[in-house]
Amino acid sequence: MDNCKLCQKPSTSRCAKCHQIFYCSRECQKEDWNEHKKSCGNSPVVKNNETIDENFRKFPIMNDCKVCQKPSTSKCAKCHQIFYCSRECQKEDWNEHKKSCGNSPVIKNNENFPNFDLSLHEMTEFLTNMMLRMNKGTVTKDWDVPEFGKEYATKYPHEKEQIKCLNSARSSLKGMQIIDKIIDSDINEPDPGHILKRWMEFSNTLLKFLSSPRKIGDIFTGKTKGPYVRDKGRVAQSFSNMPKQSLTLIKGRVHVAVGFVDLDFLLRARIVQNKSSIERPNKFIGYEGSIYAVAKTNVIKEMMMNKAPIRSIIEVWFSTVWTTETLKNFENAVKNVLQYGNAPNRSPPNPTKKELHPKVRSLISHWIKSIRSPKSRQEAHRLWIETFDSEERVFAVVANLIEPRDRVQAARYILTGEFPLMDDQQQKNLIASITMFNCNDGISPHSTSEFMLEMMPMDAILLEYKREDTIFLDAIYNFLENAIAKVCDWLSPPIGKAEMIEIYLHFQSITNDNSALLASIRQLEPWTISWSNLCDYFYTRDFHKLLRECSGDDTVHVMTSMNWISEIFGAHIMDHKSKYRREIIRNAQTMISMIGNSMDPSGYFRYTQVITHPYNVGDIGATMMVKDKWLDYFLKGQELNVGDVTFELFAHTHRIHTLLNIYFTYSKKFKVYSTYV
Repeated sequence: MDNCKLCQKPSTSRCAKCHQIFYCSRECQKEDWNEHKKSCGNSPVVKNNETIDENFRKFPIMNDCKVCQKPSTSKCAKCHQIFYCSRECQKEDWNEHKKSCGNSPVIKNNENFPNFDLSLHEMTEFLTNMMLRMNKGTVTKDWDVPEFGKEYATKYPHEKEQIKCLNSARSSLKGMQIIDKIIDSDINEPDPGHILKRWMEFSNTLLKFLSSPRKIGDIFTGKTKGPYVRDKGRVAQSFSNMPKQSLTLIKGRVHVAVGFVDLDFLLRARIVQNKSSIERPNKFIGYEGSIYAVAKTNVIKEMMMNKAPIRSIIEVWFSTVWTTETLKNFENAVKNVLQYGNAPNRSPPNPTKKELHPKVRSLISHWIKSIRSPKSRQEAHRLWIETFDSEERVFAVVANLIEPRDRVQAARYILTGEFPLMDDQQQKNLIASITMFNCNDGISPHSTSEFMLEMMPMDAILLEYKREDTIFLDAIYNFLENAIAKVCDWLSPPIGKAEMIEIYLHFQSITNDNSALLASIRQLEPWTISWSNLCDYFYTRDFHKLLRECSGDDTVHVMTSMNWISEIFGAHIMDHKSKYRREIIRNAQTMISMIGNSMDPSGYFRYTQVITHPYNVGDIGATMMVKDKWLDYFLKGQELNVGDVTFELFAHTHRIHTLLNIYFTYSKKFKVYSTYV
């Protein structure tokens, strides 16, 4: 998996103390000891050699007793999945818990997957050794790609252009003979096209970095950042392009969502009561730099508060085509939103007031006018396909589904943007989405480079549904239906129950220059702040400064990085020597197959042959080798406590295969996973 530090020979043996440095022999290790011993004891693995779960449990908002919701560090000893604060609570829940306790993947697959009580370095060692023991066959040249174009043609024989598009996509996915070229080629001279795609820039600073002596794990500190506010609110993002983490909201406390895009954070959230709770509704306060996202999400919030039909909410949120009933519900919600007060044009908004920025009000008013003459369903399909991104990666989800029926429906959604599919509806009752295809001046039209599927939390959906019982798109719809119903009840609870949450959404970009806005957030004493992937737009020092400026005493920060791989050498398969690339790809395929088959009981996807570009498969293996180096770079010197870091091994339905999700706090009250100083 790496090279000997001293002689650069391939090696699978590491220093037994820190588990960080590789050596090919005892002699090389002895020769390097005088140098290595200076840093060996400083490894986070050595300093924090408690188990993953033990450290994870200490993070205050992450694990609560299933019965009474008190913070807990004890789990069911059999399945290691459910937390209880006491023996009494465990006994009380046993009749319910015993139904699923024995079905835990940890129990059912304990020969194929490591026990969760392994330490971090033991987990890594297990996976590494498991892969090295696998048969070392050659990488597949001709991938088994289903003929989803022909399958689609059996149901939609008259849609010639769509069938042609699907057949072309299949040919691209199938034509993986280029994998040998990728593996065996050596790039002697920097290729501008490759460098731009790999590093997301082409500069003299980058060329100097690439031409200098470097090793796997080196950080490119000269990367050009942002700017975060470059679109100035003109991008029409219909939904997030990545799934959000699961979040626990403490009753009565404040959550601030920066760069929220939409309300998908709430779909998986739960509200619990503990010693930090306050007897009042939670406050969810969002700041977003897209006029379109703020306008649309405020309308969806009003639909939830008014208990509009769940299907109508789903159509407005996700679909290119609406029913006429949805149009009526949308109009009612829009009128309610236009009753909000006026937010200041230049100064920060009042965080806990329903206010509209003038630009947001202008767009919503434009939607009201568009309601009078909506476009047709056929027009919606045409407008959607006009900006369609037909790269083969879009259809990887189709090729990876096992059932032909699921492949046809997924392809239908990608080609039309309809969700749910409306082939069974009468044409006269269907119209084009008002929000997607009616933007006023200054707002870009909707881009189909983003899909609803990309934001779906597949880890939750795949545990809930099975291929034999539920069609894949139906499983997604059912998940959304239940999750949205939960949020509706939080906003407008049944008679006799207290309101659980208040939502305030503002058009505002958060930067270090806006000290008044940062101060107003800090005064809220937020319990949690989510940052989406904003860290990708800031230099590390500036990002931490920004977070500290708006942190309360106990604030926990939740962030995701999508572009971290463009800052570290070794995160892309082409960064590695050609003789190692084949093994990296093979190991990545093996890891996806092993973990996918072990942890996914749904049966919707296949893992033995993950159909996507070899760059993506290889990058999964490569990033596993260097992600800890980037985390050290991002977190070191910040005097913060890291609660949890999760790394997404394979993206079933969205485009980013290498997301890093990080929870941390600057508070010194919490003793958590590890401290970077």
